[in-house]
Amino acid sequence: MINDQYSVPFNENLAQTKEDVPNKNALNSYFPLRTKGNDFEWDAVIGLVLSSLLRKEMKSKYSYEDFNHDCKKSLEEKLSESEFWQVLQQMYFDEKDVFSISPELLLFRAQKNEFNTSDQRISSLFINLMQAERVSQFDEKLNFIEQEFLCVLRAHLKDKQVKIKEESYLPHLTNAFKADLRFLSSKPKYLLSEFKHFLSFYGFTYAAQLSLAISDWITCEEPKSKPLYFIMDHEKASNERTHVKLHGYKLFSESSFKVFPILTMLEQLQKEGQAKVPLWKMAEKIKLSEYDCLNKLRNFALAFRSQRNLDTKLEDSEQAIGWLGNIVKLTEAQFRDDKTDRPSINKKYVGEIEKYLAYGFIQSRGRSGKVLVLNQDYTILLTNLVIAHEDKLRFHELLLGFQQRGIFVDKQTEQELIKFYERIGNIERMSDSGDAVYVRKTI
Repeated sequence: MINDQYSVPFNENLAQTKEDVPNKNALNSYFPLRTKGNDFEWDAVIGLVLSSLLRKEMKSKYSYEDFNHDCKKSLEEKLSESEFWQVLQQMYFDEKDVFSISPELLLFRAQKNEFNTSDQRISSLFINLMQAERVSQFDEKLNFIEQEFLCVLRAHLKDKQVKIKEESYLPHLTNAFKADLRFLSSKPKYLLSEFKHFLSFYGFTYAAQLSLAISDWITCEEPKSKPLYFIMDHEKASNERTHVKLHGYKLFSESSFKVFPILTMLEQLQKEGQAKVPLWKMAEKIKLSEYDCLNKLRNFALAFRSQRNLDTKLEDSEQAIGWLGNIVKLTEAQFRDDKTDRPSINKKYVGEIEKYLAYGFIQSRGRSGKVLVLNQDYTILLTNLVIAHEDKLRFHELLLGFQQRGIFVDKQTEQELIKFYERIGNIERMSDSGDAVYVRKTI
């Protein structure tokens, strides 16, 4: 009998002949970008993410104009002077400033006519990243009028079912994302002002950490945060800074070329009708399973090589995990085959990652080439997220929090960070030697 804990989560109908292998590579999980059609609107993405976080959505056909009318009707019955409504109309509704009251108001942007397929795909990255995390409501400190607006809104919300379609590929990043969401949810005004920056950062660090981790499936262990080096955007980047040169943009760019090939293969290997699992977990279960899947994986590898007309040499193995390695080897080889357009497709895909997810984190520095950077806004946001509910943290503890979120810095950037914190006044030295340096958050 097969122990469910070790049952293999790959497709039971895995192609076994050349004719059964799909001609095209498809990607529908673990990454939201496609080779084209990736334009998205942050307002719609934020609305969709909040809808999943709150497990709430707008009742059908309830428009912003309907909401405006209902708020007017509700308040006119309670205001001593009906003329006062015109003041409220101008303050809150004419320019849609009412959206700044509470994150819940942004659910208007999650209505079906407010988003497109690309918005939905991008939002799925964050929805799957937060897994089952949920916030019932935000603890806003609102005045009487704003509370009334929120009551009107909540009367037109309904429960939403959220189905998690993928197990976390990067559990360490999921844990950080969920912790940061909980902190931001306790500061609704700060969340409103920083949610775009927050999602933008996690979109990039997810792409970067996935790129670095995707080849480590052979360990059969969940990935840990991998070193990727950044500098502050005002710093000079010399070639002498080894980490910045070799383990920064260059490493990210080179690693990104494996994302599309490996994830498209993972798509073919997945079991139908179940939540998708990362390759490292599939490898773990294949290695530990009592189920003999060696023949199916071997047959698929040979069929795939034949269908793609590859001359890649395969390593014979008496273990299923060895044939999984051959399959990964083949999927990477097909994108190096200059007789097809696949290399150009993969290059375009990497370009889409940089255009849509890495935008704002890459700068060109002349002869030093491209580097990964953090600007002041992202630095302050990350600082506040890591310190979270504490009053302050030791500087080295802060850096560990940065690393958990995929941000590594060399000694030179450490000094630049300290100078930056000194300029904005949120650093505290506990000794003249500088050994005990604390950083406070800015909120």
